[in-house]
Amino acid sequence: MAQIVKVRSPYIVEILGTINDTTTVEIFLWNDPASVPVNPQYTLSKPINSSVVTQASYDVAPYIREYITHTVYTEINADTAAPVGEYCYCNIKSYKNGVLQTGGGSYTEELICFDGFGYFADGQNPAQENAMLTEGTYYVENSGNTGGLYYTTEPSGTWQAKWTGLESGATSIITISNTVGYVPYIPTAFKWEKTKLEILESSVVQYTYTFIPICEPKYTTINCDFVNKFGAWQRLVFFKVSKDNIQVDNTEFNLMSDDTDYSLTQNRRATFNVNGQESITCNTGFVPETYKEVIRELMMSEIIRIDNKPANINTKSTELFKNINSNNINYELTFNYAYQTRNYIV
Repeated sequence: MAQIVKVRSPYIVEILGTINDTTTVEIFLWNDPASVPVNPQYTLSKPINSSVVTQASYDVAPYIREYITHTVYTEINADTAAPVGEYCYCNIKSYKNGVLQTGGGSYTEELICFDGFGYFADGQNPAQENAMLTEGTYYVENSGNTGGLYYTTEPSGTWQAKWTGLESGATSIITISNTVGYVPYIPTAFKWEKTKLEILESSVVQYTYTFIPICEPKYTTINCDFVNKFGAWQRLVFFKVSKDNIQVDNTEFNLMSDDTDYSLTQNRRATFNVNGQESITCNTGFVPETYKEVIRELMMSEIIRIDNKPANINTKSTELFKNINSNNINYELTFNYAYQTRNYIV
């Protein structure tokens, strides 16, 4: 059974010993549907050189991250296995003076890894949750493409997802059995209704979410999919006004005339290397105070898609609003598309 870990923060492997002990860490990495490799991808070694600091510490997170990638969020309407590249497995063997350090198994640690991170207050090796979304209330589109809640069923247990329509009282419950998968925030049958989603382990509620469908009659909504602090896709919908922008850069030169009787219609100052950077400014509309955690995770994200287009967040600072200070909370954020306007890739 694998331990769930986040690897955008350091993941530290420690080996205790005494001065002059030699230590080695072997790292075995793979993605589904493959199995644990015979030979390690990486082998790290160092001695314990101090009688005061009697441990060797290895940060294995950078090596693990090489096996995780996120491309684009895919819409779903039912429980679906997550793309295998969005997480990976890692087994670790730790040796002291050539002796494998385990509790009796073949490996020192067995991990399932996600490209998430912990906050400073979480300390070393922050724990990962089985449901990869911060509990709270979220506004979603009423189109049926609401977003998906990622989960993992590691290390064990029987897991279920239960939806309850908070207006009709109707319920739907399923067993979720993918090792890593995701379920829709709101199934198609509930898409017009405020819905509670509960994640249960052995019939006991572990996580609770409320999703409220919104019909935006005036503005074109913008879907922002980003990889959150759990290392999973999360959808934030910008419901209100959005503005498209472009900034153009170029290089200008004065040109020499080929004749003293110069043309009056040809450029004497020419422009070269013209390209543009497009951006979009979006507004959430009025949201609950709990959205400050969503905004914090979005601004810390390294992978963002705006209506499936790669983007980077340009807003570097924003107030994390409190209801006591602001009755109507709206977040305005600007994103740069992660490519230039003119295709120059060769």
